[in-house]
Amino acid sequence: MKIKSIISALILVLSLQSYAQDNVFLNRDFWSNKPSVEDVDIQIKAGHDITQANSNNFDAVVYAILQEAPNETIQYIQSYNGNDVNKLTHDGRTYIFWAAYKGNTEIMQYLLKKGAKTDITDDKGNTILNFAAGSGQTNTKVYDMCLAHGANLKSDLTPSGANALLLAAPFDTDFKLINYFTSKGLDIQSVDANGNGVFNYVAKTGNVEMLNQLLKKGVTGNNQAFIFAAYGTRSHTNNLDFYTYLEGIGLNSNTSSKEGKTPLHILAARSKDLDLIRYFIKKGVDVNQADADGNTAFLNAAYRNNLEVITILNKQVKDINTVNKKGESALALALKNNTYVVVDFLIKNKAEVSVIDANGNNIIAYAMDSFNANNQKEFQQKIALIKANGIDISKPQANGNTLFHLAVLQNNLDLVKWVNTYPVNVNAKNSEGNTALHLAAMRAKNSDILKYLVSIGAKTDAVTEFDETAFDLASENEILKSSKSNLDFLK
Repeated sequence: MKIKSIISALILVLSLQSYAQDNVFLNRDFWSNKPSVEDVDIQIKAGHDITQANSNNFDAVVYAILQEAPNETIQYIQSYNGNDVNKLTHDGRTYIFWAAYKGNTEIMQYLLKKGAKTDITDDKGNTILNFAAGSGQTNTKVYDMCLAHGANLKSDLTPSGANALLLAAPFDTDFKLINYFTSKGLDIQSVDANGNGVFNYVAKTGNVEMLNQLLKKGVTGNNQAFIFAAYGTRSHTNNLDFYTYLEGIGLNSNTSSKEGKTPLHILAARSKDLDLIRYFIKKGVDVNQADADGNTAFLNAAYRNNLEVITILNKQVKDINTVNKKGESALALALKNNTYVVVDFLIKNKAEVSVIDANGNNIIAYAMDSFNANNQKEFQQKIALIKANGIDISKPQANGNTLFHLAVLQNNLDLVKWVNTYPVNVNAKNSEGNTALHLAAMRAKNSDILKYLVSIGAKTDAVTEFDETAFDLASENEILKSSKSNLDFLK
């Protein structure tokens, strides 16, 4: 098999998971209902795959653990061939990570007896112990089990150098976890690789009572507490009162992280609290400061925040056409992920429509990324606005990708049909020597797009740089093979 085909096959193996949506075992509600072994058997006999994973690589065993299904059921489904005890799931985690996350020591013990490895880290660089600590797990028996099976509190650190005490501290409310880890040898004054200690980590959850107690113990924070507060946690965001508390104890809100991020970088991407945005601007935090990736607070807001926040930030922007290191402007980011209203605002405020990113893509590529079959009106509005501002959307990108290529990459037949309303050559090759039909053959989940492209004139005998036809590529497509699609129309 040629290298190109190998890469394509690997991509398609991952894409195969998208078919998992009809599998009852990948519905969290099924596991929330506490199914018995008998309930599971009924669904297996009905044809549902107990070993299948979804597009995010969650499988039945993971969901059963997360939704607290009966332990007997969890053990039963894990015993199936294809659910190996060390099977890698979401973010490179094995089942024992999820059991520790949920504090299910019975399942942890079961998995350990079955040979679960404990000397591994997930894709984020977390050990089992640190993953549990970072989730705020309060069952200290989880940590006891980790320590009994090789965990080392002083050497098991995250990529940023945080130990379990720092990770657990934001979720501690009564010093139970902090006292546990200090009793095991960790120093309450310990810091991560960037000098952030327990005070800064607790600032994530804005627990003023805990912070005051830490101060009484001689544990202080630094200006980076504002960065931690801005990040918050999945379940908690901090309000203006907390930031004024930090300022009140002598910390400076006009601060940056090692990567050049200010509190505004973070809040501009996620907070709709206008008073909070104005607070940091008033404190002198620079809206135009670029982080290590070249992103400013304004660029972050353009990508995912609302018009009100963007309007406030825009008043401080020196150049609305500033780009990040990928060459992405506020307009490009808004076209990709924000609303027509935001895009229109940016253009009316002199955002350049002719901007080209570092890969040679113009704003059409970003607009195509925003296509949503459930909200085509928004997409059509963006396209109309681009055209009204003089952009020829039928012109290929610098890498040779035409609208057909871009549409096929979205794997959406409706989008491909929309492209066919424009004068675009369906047989044009991009810089890698692929036509839209070649890309479709590699990525298709069924034969619909392939058949449509052929019906409008796509040449089936066109070859790639590796002398492969669309039929060759489609024959290696794992999804098409699994569905036994008839590909004779490509010959």
